[in-house]
Amino acid sequence: MCTINNETTIMPSDRESHHLSSTSTLFTRQVSCSVAAMFSLVFTLSIYLSMKQMPLVFYQTHNISFENVQLARTLEPPREPLCSPAQRIVFLKTHKTAGTSIGTILQRYGYTRNLSFAIPAKDTPVFHCCRYFKRTDVYQYTEQEVQFEPEFGNQTWGFNMMTSHAVYSRPEMDAVVPDGLYVTSLRNPVDQFESAFVYFDMMKQAKITTNNNTNPLSVFFTNPEKYRKRIRYGEKQVQNGQMYDLGFQSQYFSDPFYIRYKIRQLEREFDLVIIKEYFDESLILMKKLFCWEMDDILYIPKRIRDSGFRYNISENLRQNIREWNHADVLLYEHFNRTLWRKIEEYGAEFWQELDAFRRRIVDVTSLCEAGSQIIKDNVHHMNIIRLGNKTNFCRNLLRMDGEYTALIRKRMQVKEWRNTKRNTSISDLNSKQQTVKGNINSTKSKLSTNNSPISDTMNGKRITRVRKKIFKKIVKKIKKPVTKAVRKP
Repeated sequence: MCTINNETTIMPSDRESHHLSSTSTLFTRQVSCSVAAMFSLVFTLSIYLSMKQMPLVFYQTHNISFENVQLARTLEPPREPLCSPAQRIVFLKTHKTAGTSIGTILQRYGYTRNLSFAIPAKDTPVFHCCRYFKRTDVYQYTEQEVQFEPEFGNQTWGFNMMTSHAVYSRPEMDAVVPDGLYVTSLRNPVDQFESAFVYFDMMKQAKITTNNNTNPLSVFFTNPEKYRKRIRYGEKQVQNGQMYDLGFQSQYFSDPFYIRYKIRQLEREFDLVIIKEYFDESLILMKKLFCWEMDDILYIPKRIRDSGFRYNISENLRQNIREWNHADVLLYEHFNRTLWRKIEEYGAEFWQELDAFRRRIVDVTSLCEAGSQIIKDNVHHMNIIRLGNKTNFCRNLLRMDGEYTALIRKRMQVKEWRNTKRNTSISDLNSKQQTVKGNINSTKSKLSTNNSPISDTMNGKRITRVRKKIFKKIVKKIKKPVTKAVRKP
């Protein structure tokens, strides 16, 4: 309904008659309402055509009905997701921070999708514990021309993933996994130090003698400098081990400026820092960062420390550990705050996803651990879960990082053998082709030298002589039996 000057009312059904009326009086009275109606009609039509994604004139010109167009659109493939799954990832695996669980998640994803891995050149699961990572440490690494310009976005060189223990060195790692997302994990320095102390058997290495009721950690902190010099295996984990794994040199452990400078640098260079105490929350953030599915981040704890090899930590001992690992404390507290800031930015759906993920973990654990066995690792005082459910799904979930590394290495060796065999056969074929070409070329050169008139005449005379000799031999063979037959009587 359209009202003009609050006097007359024009119904939509009467618009066409009013529009066709040529009387100036009626036109002037309805001009404002007609203009408004026209703009409204154009606006509605533009919205309708934009939803159809094709001008109406196109359909009329090409004699296409709207029913056929709508039917064709129902058969269109689904639209691509807003993000694509990440397939270039560097996981900087620090010691005793749930790195094995995270590493197996990444290895399972990459191995089942036939992605390439940067693994140690030596047959070990660790690159090097006591120096910076180098690209030459990688198995089957070849130098490539590195492009840093934005237009070279989708490089085909390099590896897809790197998950083994290594000391952080960004330029060398970028040369191995270009344009990768960087992830690492941290743990409360008190718990991480206690776990590393047991795992590397520092009590035995440091030759700490205790009574049954004495805590070896307390004895260690009576003279930490004295005992640390005796430790060789895991020596870099004696103090600020997490900071060292992230590339921080030990001579700066007591320099507050360098510590905070390094932390700011790591915040810029790492896309996500997982906190072990909030492991599930961190995995939800990782799922969103990688654009993965829920099943891609499933895990089952595999190596659980024996309860008999856990030290009680008093408040005084806790304070000693924090002071001894001051750089790790600052690092952990900074990225713990960063984690919760990202969770807050995630939104309310974060907690819904977290609840669904934990329910899924319970279901999968009960499914795969049915009938499993626990094997004790007396060297590192660990309880290792052995598979009970033999399905591929559970087998992939419970496989250890070392087992994945061995499978990846074997796959790479088979691929290398096939490439070597193919290249060898191709080289042999090329050499044979070169030999044949050489023979053909030599024959052609001989023929080209025999094209002179003199050689032609010489060849003609030689051929005639040969023919005469052959003819004489044939005649002799024919005449001999006849003569013998005549002379015999």
